[in-house]
Amino acid sequence: MDAVYFSPILIVALLALLASGIWIAIALAGVAIIAMLLVEAPIDLVMPSSIWSSVSSWSLTALPLFIWMGEILFRTRLADDLFHGLAPWVHGVQGVLLPGTVIVCGIFG
Repeated sequence: MDAVYFSPILIVALLALLASGIWIAIALAGVAIIAMLLVEAPIDLVMPSSIWSSVSSWSLTALPLFIWMGEILFRTRLADDLFHGLAPWVHGVQGVLLPGTVIVCGIFG
């Protein structure tokens, strides 16, 4: 069976499972298992390469550093100091949190 034919069926099945109140992780796992059974490729060859290709992407290398930077900023209270320092500058702007967050994120970047 070709992916063009069973993709809409899997999407409808996922939406039906989510609408029925099943947890998201269980619904996604169930639809993934059904999709693996419908694909004619050998699962023992496809599954490891699929997992490795999703885990070994370069975009995931920045994730631990991003979390570490956030932890450092939280522990040193540098983020609080930046927000309090920018408060007088963005005081007249409506919705003070949005421009303050954009400016602080620009400084962090």
